[in-house]
Amino acid sequence: MHQVPTARRDMRIIDADQVCDATAVLADGAQVQHAAAVLDALGDANRLSLLLALHHAGNLCVSDLAFAVGMSDSAVSHALRLLRAHGMVAAHREGRLVRYSVTGDLTIRLLDVVSEGVVGDVALHRNAAPH
Repeated sequence: MHQVPTARRDMRIIDADQVCDATAVLADGAQVQHAAAVLDALGDANRLSLLLALHHAGNLCVSDLAFAVGMSDSAVSHALRLLRAHGMVAAHREGRLVRYSVTGDLTIRLLDVVSEGVVGDVALHRNAAPH
């Protein structure tokens, strides 16, 4: 049997095992904060577009990313700074050129799920019979 967490006086626990399971998942506050930051970054359409482009094309420089997603170089650079700060992209210098790639297991797994829906939807629309 699990160790039941200490409850406040005004609370009662109905199913101790389920409460233990729930509190165990939330025990690492740093991991929860990281996941929230990743999900927050994915919630912005521009940042998500950049991540999806990098996820599918691999290493791209700012100019190529800007062209691919229809943003300015400065907007892409700003978004990449934020994504780097959250550990979601990495920069690789090749001489004077800097290329970016997606990094982080959580980011990659979430992009796989998102890509499945986005790419699947695009394929469905391409293959749909005209009305």
